[in-house]
Amino acid sequence: MKDMRILTIDVGTGTQDILLYDSNKNLKNCVKLILPSPTRIVASKIKKATEMDKDIFLSGYTMGGGPCTFAIKEHIRAGKRVISLPKPALTFNDDLKRVKEMGVEVVEEKEERQEKNLLEIEMRDVMLSEFNSFFGSINVDLPEKIFVAVQDHGFSPKMSNRKFRFKVFERTVKEGNIYSFFYPGNDVPYYFNRMRSVVESIKDFGEENGFEFDVYVIDTVFAALIGAMTDARDFPAFILNFGNSHTIGAVVEKNGEIYSIFEHHTSILRKRGKRWIALFLKKFLNGEISNEDVFNDGGHGAFIKDLVKPKDFISIGPNTELSPYRIANLYDTMIAGNLGMIRAYGETGDG
Repeated sequence: MKDMRILTIDVGTGTQDILLYDSNKNLKNCVKLILPSPTRIVASKIKKATEMDKDIFLSGYTMGGGPCTFAIKEHIRAGKRVISLPKPALTFNDDLKRVKEMGVEVVEEKEERQEKNLLEIEMRDVMLSEFNSFFGSINVDLPEKIFVAVQDHGFSPKMSNRKFRFKVFERTVKEGNIYSFFYPGNDVPYYFNRMRSVVESIKDFGEENGFEFDVYVIDTVFAALIGAMTDARDFPAFILNFGNSHTIGAVVEKNGEIYSIFEHHTSILRKRGKRWIALFLKKFLNGEISNEDVFNDGGHGAFIKDLVKPKDFISIGPNTELSPYRIANLYDTMIAGNLGMIRAYGETGDG
């Protein structure tokens, strides 16, 4: 990829990792930022509103929950009102009926907000306005290409999102490869409402500010796995990403074919302990772990398309101390997902 500038944003629960990739520069000289995640930033704003004894109005887009969902619940417990447009309200649950049961007042139009004491908080996963201001202050222009990684469970108001998410994984593994999870902005499946909100928010910002962006999105777990593939010494490789929320493992071929895959919750694995994890991984590679085994243990699922013996074993993520395998020797593990997105773009034939 020659003469290519790409803004890559890997949005996690704890941090958002930004790499402004420039193919004409040494990677170490590219602009890099490790910042608090958008959901933590929004959560801090909600907490401040609670301390100020103010009701809040939520505008913007569907984004990642976690900390901001917890902050909303605390705000309501404190006796304060939360009024929200439908899109940001879907952050808390795919079923707006359940959101209302939480105590959130969902309104259809912003004009319905009459109370003057309301503090407006905009919800979005991509802080493009802030990035544009910061980059402008250091005389750096936003590039035309923007790649974003977010964790998207999929829109499933009537089905467990754990089950729904893994059904999508299984279908994609059967029909494509690991790069099939890297979506052009106009081709994001309808059920990935968080990814679609990312694309929508970027396009809206572009239209309002005279930019035209080429947007791609991917789930964070696959961005990390693809990033770790750059350190594989041989293939097939068993790659594990021990994230703050999810742990995913996949046996992948050099061309991106996925032979087997599982996804569990890191918090549950941590409680089980390292010996249990090592045994679980051994059984998975032997084909002795079923989809029901993982789901019934509180995880998402497991799928084995072909049982193959890995030639390399790699771990990545902020919780690699849980892994029995070697840690990927990457330039910077914090931007593994960013590098994964760049690799995915090159491998899909677009780069």
